[in-house]
Amino acid sequence: MAIAQKMAAGLLERQTGSKGFPPTSFAVEVDLNLDGFPEIFAYRHKPDCDGVHCGNFLFVLEGDSYQEVLGDIPGARLVPQDKIGLSAFKRNGFLDIQSDQMMIGWDGKRYVDASTFPASSLDGAAFMAACRKSKSNEQPAEGEAERVSAACECQFNRFQVTGFTQPDLDTYTASLGENFEYPTGAKEIAWQALLRMPRMSAPAAMSPAARANGRRPISIMATSRSRS
Repeated sequence: MAIAQKMAAGLLERQTGSKGFPPTSFAVEVDLNLDGFPEIFAYRHKPDCDGVHCGNFLFVLEGDSYQEVLGDIPGARLVPQDKIGLSAFKRNGFLDIQSDQMMIGWDGKRYVDASTFPASSLDGAAFMAACRKSKSNEQPAEGEAERVSAACECQFNRFQVTGFTQPDLDTYTASLGENFEYPTGAKEIAWQALLRMPRMSAPAAMSPAARANGRRPISIMATSRSRS
């Protein structure tokens, strides 16, 4: 964190024109694209913050320099830190971020409102049936059917926005059956790539909005501290 704060002080001065790193400000490293080179999440404190020269900033390493990537998202500067978390899912190579009620995703150059990304048009009827069957108990408890349906719908929604093709989904659906023959040889490589897509659950404690977005928030601060 000491290294992150030293880097953030210079980056924030370049970004905002304001010198110094006020008390109660902080900065942490977080590797959003899992490439081994950290991004810098910084919070610059200022009373009655206007969201321009203070607030939340995210600096992503592009080439040989850091660029700030939250500036185009309305309100992102002023979101409380306890309402910012990392998703378990990547989009265009970077992890999604939950920013209060908004999920933001990487568009290739910066973070934007994830709801603006086009969704693919997958036929999910067979998947939903197979998913519900695979997750259901022989003697389901009260409310189990609703929980299972929510989990399967959540998983399908993520497939819609993370680049799954219909053949991918059909193969994944087939794997949920009892007599699925796992690929071998050259096809096994593609299958292993497919398996890296997370199978999601929707815990009862999750809000409907969380289930709809298919996220498992992880605090940016907690994640960064655990790495240190």
